[in-house]
Formats: sequence, structure tokens, C-alpha cells
Amino acid sequence: MANDKVRIAIIGAGLVSDFHHVPGIRVDNRCELAAVCDPNEQLLNQRKSEWGPAKYTTDYHAIANDKDIDAVIIATPNFTHRDIALACINGGKHVMCEKPLGVSYAEANEMYQAAKAKGVRHMTAFTYRFAPSMRYLRHLVKSGSLGEPRHFRSQRFLDLPETSWGWRQYKKLAGAGDLYDMTIHRIDFAQDLMGPIQSVCGAVKTFVPRDKTVDGKSCEPSEVDDWSALIGTFRSGAVGVWEGSTLMKGHHNSGVGFEWAEVNGSEGSAVYQLVDPNYILVGKHGGTMEKSLVPKQFMKPEASPRNPDEGKPSTVFRYDLVFELVSAIVEGRDASPGFDDGASSQAVADAVLQSYAERRWVDIVL
Repeated sequence: MANDKVRIAIIGAGLVSDFHHVPGIRVDNRCELAAVCDPNEQLLNQRKSEWGPAKYTTDYHAIANDKDIDAVIIATPNFTHRDIALACINGGKHVMCEKPLGVSYAEANEMYQAAKAKGVRHMTAFTYRFAPSMRYLRHLVKSGSLGEPRHFRSQRFLDLPETSWGWRQYKKLAGAGDLYDMTIHRIDFAQDLMGPIQSVCGAVKTFVPRDKTVDGKSCEPSEVDDWSALIGTFRSGAVGVWEGSTLMKGHHNSGVGFEWAEVNGSEGSAVYQLVDPNYILVGKHGGTMEKSLVPKQFMKPEASPRNPDEGKPSTVFRYDLVFELVSAIVEGRDASPGFDDGASSQAVADAVLQSYAERRWVDIVL
């Protein structure tokens, strides 16, 4: 880098960038917001007043070719990820991309191979890995505190309106629905906790046509799932069960929804919950699950500049996505989770779709 700070461009100026990425940049003095790109000029003008000085453009190629930008964060619709990422990688930019990386495993793997060949840092925005209780749960699993990990279970329920999802409800633009949007996060941290998934048997369902917009206008009905589930086996011999849906009434919880992820081992069990991410449930053989505060050293990465005592717990851990990207760039190491993790999780998700279509178990082949 020619500059003292990592100069980051955001491509996609929507809610995710405003909610996660810009605050993450603001709290880390090793980086700065250098540029913003979005095809919506009205939104760009809004962000100029909200986000302050930076280069603003509607052309992502200008970002990819700008020598004054070191890294990009891609937060655009799924079907655009591949082309934008490949252009930025070719331009020598380090890249963090929202999940899913593409609309298929093939696209995700192409992005990974391109970043690897170019030697740039690459990162998949699997947000929930950074939640304090998930970080501590990983420690409990990896340290052997729960004994031999035998079983993983997760549920992710949202209570969303049954109106149109826009581009998100069409296969060629989104790839899949809940499976790609929400369950893929749980696939990722299951593999991070338990190791690679070996085979899956899954199902998806579309309950709601979503053929009306919020203001009552007609649109083409949804082609993607609003419920997904799978059973999986890990290479280690452990097993897992996943379920996710956007239609679970009463699970709104001020927009946070309901999330429960559990590891059961030979000596004990532990649970992460998004609604209470600074606390963990742990129980040992013969005992009862007890809730406790996550130890201080797991509240955030050691050098993260954010104060874990400030802000809404279910929000502020998300800022560590930027911290990890910048740390990988500054330290000259791979970021975690990388594009390889994003591609691996997408291979599992694609196997779920294949499993349901063919009504059989499917082995994961990378």
C-alpha cells in the first residue's frame, strides 16, 4: 500500500453497508472509506450527505481500476457478485463479498480461484462467526471442553412480511431463497466448528407466492424457498440438523429473529443465541444448561478497536468483519472466513437443492 491507511471502497450502498461496513470502517483507524459505488444515483447522493467525503461513482469498473483503492467490500445483489469481484481482483484489490458469493458453487469457486491466483486477500462476510458467544462456543469445541463433538443443530427463524422480495425471489438473480440467504451462515459456522460436511439430505419449500409488492402492485411470483432444512454427516463422524425459515410468526424479536445453534459433545453441550450474543448456555453430563456471560477475552478479537460494552450486542460484533479484513491486509495473511469457506458452504447448499430435486442423499464434492 502506498498510503498509511487501507483505502476501502464500498460497492453497494444499501442497508447492509450502512448497518455493518461503514461503522466498521469508522471505528478502525487503520482504514478509511475512500470510495462508494452504487448504480442508484439518488442513493449515492443520500450517502454523500450521510457518509461524508469519498469518491462516489455508479461504475464499479472505475473502482476496480482505481490505483488509489486498496480493498473493496461488495454488498450488491447476488447475481452481480461474480463479475464485480473478478473485475476488482483483476485490478489487484483485496475483496470482501457478502454471501452467497455467487448464484452457484461454480461461481463461488471461480471467485476463490481468481483471488488465490492473483494473491489478494479474500473474505466472505459470514457475520455470525464474530458474535461473542459463537467465538466462545468455538473455543469450547476446539479445546475439548465438550468432549468429542457428536451433533450440531441450528434453527434460524424470521418473521418477515409475505410481500415481494424483489430480485431475491428469482433463481437467476438470487440462486435460492432462505437457503442461500440465512441457512448458508449456519452451514458455514457448523463447518468451522465441526469440520467439513461430507453428505446431506435436504428439502426446500415455497409457501408464499410473494406476487404483490408492499404497495399492492402485482409482480412475478417467487421461485425460491422460504423454508429450508437439511440433515448432514461430517467427515469426523458427527451429524447435524439445520432448519431455517422467514415465515415463523412470533419470532420477530425487534428484527433480530430467533437463532439457536448447539453443539452436543460426549462430555457436554453449549448453545449460541443471536438474541443474546454476549451470553452462552453450557451444560455438562448429568447437569442442566446454565446461562453465563461470555468471558471477556472472547467478546471481540483482542486488538479490535470497538468497545464491546457499547452499542446493541446483536449489532456491534458485525463491525469486526472490517477489522478482520484490514488485519489480514496489514498482516499479510489470509482472512477468515475466506472465499474458500464461502465456496465450500455454497457447495453444501447446492447439494441440498440437488438432494431435494432427486430425493436422495448427496455427497459434497469440491
